[in-house]
Amino acid sequence: AVTTNNILKMASLTTVQDRSLLLLIIDLTPTTWGIRYQKRRNNDTIRAKQNKPPIGPGTLSDTISAILSFLFAFASCHRDNAIVIIGVSGSEVGVLYPRKDVMGVMIGGSIEDEGGCRVDVNELRECFLLGVGELMERCSKKSAESMKEVANMNKNKKEMETTASSSTATSTATKKKSGTAIAAATSLALCLINRFMLASGAAENDDKNNASLLHRKEDAGILSMISNGGIGSSSGANSVEQRMAQRRARGMLSPRIMIVQASEDNALDYNAFMNCVFCANKNDVVIDGCFIPGGVPGQPITSTFLEQACDRTGGVYSKPSQKSQISGGLTSVLMTLFLPTLAIRRGLNMTKVTKVDFRARCFETGTSLDVGVVCNLCLSIFKEEPKDGFCYTCGAKIIVAGGVSPEIDEGNSPSPKRSRLTNT
Repeated sequence: AVTTNNILKMASLTTVQDRSLLLLIIDLTPTTWGIRYQKRRNNDTIRAKQNKPPIGPGTLSDTISAILSFLFAFASCHRDNAIVIIGVSGSEVGVLYPRKDVMGVMIGGSIEDEGGCRVDVNELRECFLLGVGELMERCSKKSAESMKEVANMNKNKKEMETTASSSTATSTATKKKSGTAIAAATSLALCLINRFMLASGAAENDDKNNASLLHRKEDAGILSMISNGGIGSSSGANSVEQRMAQRRARGMLSPRIMIVQASEDNALDYNAFMNCVFCANKNDVVIDGCFIPGGVPGQPITSTFLEQACDRTGGVYSKPSQKSQISGGLTSVLMTLFLPTLAIRRGLNMTKVTKVDFRARCFETGTSLDVGVVCNLCLSIFKEEPKDGFCYTCGAKIIVAGGVSPEIDEGNSPSPKRSRLTNT
């Protein structure tokens, strides 16, 4: 229910508008969208014979159209809003907008400068569509090259069996890797946010406030940060709001990251992605997540990585159904959930993820675990001991002798042992 107090609160919040910096990360993996396009075409054919409307899932063109509408609306909320679009296609990551020759002007240009960081919607559409085509083409070429390498490896299978163990470990780790490079894109987004904040002078003050980190105590590290502070925790909410209010009062950009993902999570990138989440949490950067399920058997219906990231940083998470991905449904979801600024969200009844799975995940299968095997060399977690004798992450060789506990070849350190995993 909308009360008078809520209306007055919203009016007071809009008096000081956020100059927002949006880092949009979009999943453009060709195989993922190709499978969905095939399913959509089959569903439309069947339902057309039954005189029924389409039910999805949404295709890449539907998603791009919805994202463009969202970006145009975001640019119109404040004339000084800044947008950076990062595309992820398999293992390829690239900045789609702005183009390389404009990035420096966008970061260093002031508001009074001609152009500056203001968004030109025509240029945004052109660069976005051009970047999508270039990135997907680059990913397709790399996939074709990888297929040729696999074919050559199969032909020379006997020779590969006699190669060095390190090469075998590397190929094994490569085979186990799946999903998209969302972690790499998030890391790139944080780097770009740092460049923007340096240009605006905010990072200089943050460095002064964080100077004590170099001389922190042993118990004041990452575990202390997880348990005591952060945007998503009530204990650190007041300090976060104060820092954001200071940014708004000084006319600085309010950064946030939005991830639109359609592929499965990359289990091997869990550590890297969570490190990015902790970094964003430390620097008051909110991460929003929109996972687009395809309804294809064997494909995930949600992303636990995004759920944890949104919960940790106080962002919004949504996974629209197949019907909500077509006929303008996805545009409505993006407008209502992700368009409001961080200041206005405090006066809205935003959706929240009630149950987040914080259990450790197997680096091989991606399944959540209560008990697993932990590699003592790289701390990777597995459901079962590797059958081929190599750690899938670091490639350390594990020798299993009859009745003797496995040992890592290098250094003769103890082998990965099964232990109970607890949540922090």
